Amino acid sequence: MSEASEPSPGTEPSPLPTPTEELHLEPLQFIARTDAVMRLGALMLGAGGSSARVRDSMERAALALGVDTLHTRVGMTDIVATTGRGQMFRTRVAEIRRVAIDADRLTDLKRLTAGLEQGTTAAQLQRELDTVEARPRRYPDTLRVLGAALACAAFALLNNGGWQEFVAVGIAAGAGQFVRMRLARLRTNEFLVVFAAAMTALLVYLAVAAMLAAVGLPGGQHDAAVTSAVLFLVPGFPLVTGALDLARLDLNAGVSRVVYATLVLLATGTAVWGVATIFHATVTQTATPLFDEPFLSVVRLVAGFVGVLGFAVLFDTPPAIALTAAVLGAAANVGRLAMVDAGATPPIAAAAAAVVVGLGAALFGHRLRAARVTLTVPAVLIMVPGAAAYRAITGVISGDTLAAIQNGFTAVFVVVALAIGLTVSRVLTEREWSLPAR
Repeated sequence: MSEASEPSPGTEPSPLPTPTEELHLEPLQFIARTDAVMRLGALMLGAGGSSARVRDSMERAALALGVDTLHTRVGMTDIVATTGRGQMFRTRVAEIRRVAIDADRLTDLKRLTAGLEQGTTAAQLQRELDTVEARPRRYPDTLRVLGAALACAAFALLNNGGWQEFVAVGIAAGAGQFVRMRLARLRTNEFLVVFAAAMTALLVYLAVAAMLAAVGLPGGQHDAAVTSAVLFLVPGFPLVTGALDLARLDLNAGVSRVVYATLVLLATGTAVWGVATIFHATVTQTATPLFDEPFLSVVRLVAGFVGVLGFAVLFDTPPAIALTAAVLGAAANVGRLAMVDAGATPPIAAAAAAVVVGLGAALFGHRLRAARVTLTVPAVLIMVPGAAAYRAITGVISGDTLAAIQNGFTAVFVVVALAIGLTVSRVLTEREWSLPAR
């Protein structure tokens, strides 16, 4: 007897199915469900969501759509997901070409995911995602430029600058953010965009400082405020979410985000070193406070509020969430600086402040139906020692080894302490964070 797979003598082999016939061989409804779940994850990852949040949102959507099993591998710019239903399995890969931090979109997606009910169809979810994706950015470019300007100007005050430094840094950071947004539209290399924006901000800062000095209004601590002009380039979202991913032992996403953040800091630090070398600015200089207590704490409180609010606007955070983050960040930052003034080490003070921010985000995030990261990142970003990181990079390049080591270790340990504080707050308030990582 001939093999079943071989055609009988004198008979023609069966023709291959046409593309249309082949399509009907697939379980179309299952494919549609998989595609909808993957699209939700891709939109959330592209808006700056952490891998844990993306994975949790995809699992919620899969459950609502009737998918039995979902296994995901979430990186910084890619997702690999395998869905299962009965005997059917399907694997999809999504690559996010460009991550643009959008806290407003993260909030919409979080609220959408939380509202999904059992029995939701793929078509219904796709329509909801169409609505979210079609929504324009919450704030116009002019307001985002103003947010960057105010955030960095507030940093100048927190770094013990005066009103001259406040004005010069604000103008410089606004100019840098404007250049950054314009160049980003050209889809050019991101690190080149960061370098060009940093150079613009630094040169404008030195020009404005020189103009103030020429009209008889010199600032007493211009060099100490140089790095404040480029703090809008600190990669806050990838730095914080990457640290949280590492805390969850999600090495794939965590290492990628931390490496990316390090490269952005290096691009900015190189610009700081170049401008400082050409114009003989001493960027490793630190300033002494210009005010005494209690006025110093009042200035820090106001500057912290303005700084966090500026960063929140830069990230397109909804107003109610932005104001809540500003209050949390300002209060925690004043306490952190008071602890440092009292003799506490910067990492200990940063960890305590991050715990306060994390607990506050847990308390108010549920009421605001906000993605937790939209509250914590702007609030702790003002505590990230970006100035110390830039001074460390400048010290390495210029050969000032002692300054490089001091500033470098300060920056690293403070960032680690912030991550520890946020992780502790999550372990205390979210059950899944106290369980072993999946």
